[in-house]
Amino acid sequence: MLSDHGPSQDPNVATAVRLTALERRSRWLLHAYPAAYRHERAEEMISTLLETTPDGRTWPRLRDVRALVTGGLRARAAQNRQRTTAANLRVSVMVGVALFLAFWVARDLSSVAGASAWHGWPAALTGLLIATAILLAWTTPRFVALAGALAAAAAVSYFALARGHLVEPAVIQLVCLAGLVALIPRTGRPSRRWLWLVGLIAALVLLASVGLGSAHLASFFRTAPAEVMLAVVLGSVLWIAVDARPTIAFITYFVLSLVQSGAASIRIAGYIAAQLLPLLVITAAIAALAAWLLRRQSARAPG
Repeated sequence: MLSDHGPSQDPNVATAVRLTALERRSRWLLHAYPAAYRHERAEEMISTLLETTPDGRTWPRLRDVRALVTGGLRARAAQNRQRTTAANLRVSVMVGVALFLAFWVARDLSSVAGASAWHGWPAALTGLLIATAILLAWTTPRFVALAGALAAAAAVSYFALARGHLVEPAVIQLVCLAGLVALIPRTGRPSRRWLWLVGLIAALVLLASVGLGSAHLASFFRTAPAEVMLAVVLGSVLWIAVDARPTIAFITYFVLSLVQSGAASIRIAGYIAAQLLPLLVITAAIAALAAWLLRRQSARAPG
């Protein structure tokens, strides 16, 4: 029935709309919790939140938002306590090595872009083999991952010998391929969710290398260790208290990148370039903090 001021709104409809908006936003906040935790308790938490929220609100109260986010971070931190410090450290370093190899995957694949694409196919094939070795390390038994790493190592060696100026990067890649296989846990596998981070690094470098991104983005991962370190600090400082493993992974990546890009500056025997010393000190301090937090976040080893 129409009134003089327009159609009257059914109070039940308004309440349903409010609850729908409130429930939708509350469920979005529940992403602070791990997926398994949400699967078990999401409905109970949503019901409690809807019952305690005053009428007329379409957003949760600030204290409820704070409680949900804080509880989610604590639940995520509790997940790490299911593994020992050694197990978490192994996964962290493994991810860091994979990040460094992903950089070379992107560089190799970018060689097929442009007018000289035909001459870049050996490098692109090498990149695909390295990417396969990374995937196998996360998804297959160790002997299968070893076969994939050996195939990638053969391609890296052949490509480096064909172009002698790539010997130093090839040596680092071979060491990383060997380390990737050695770091595979004897039982179980690291979570495949780590692969999205590895893929993200590869995608950013690839886009920058083929000219779809800025030139600065390409140098970000290749020639500017200070900027890489700044990204590590800004990206992990807010998460390190919850999970120190990403910080350790990025530090591993940074150290490998520093060895690669700073080799020319550190070749003088017994001498470290003065411009690198402050960066190394900062790296060591962050690594020590991350290792200390990782120990507190991990389960104690039996005995």
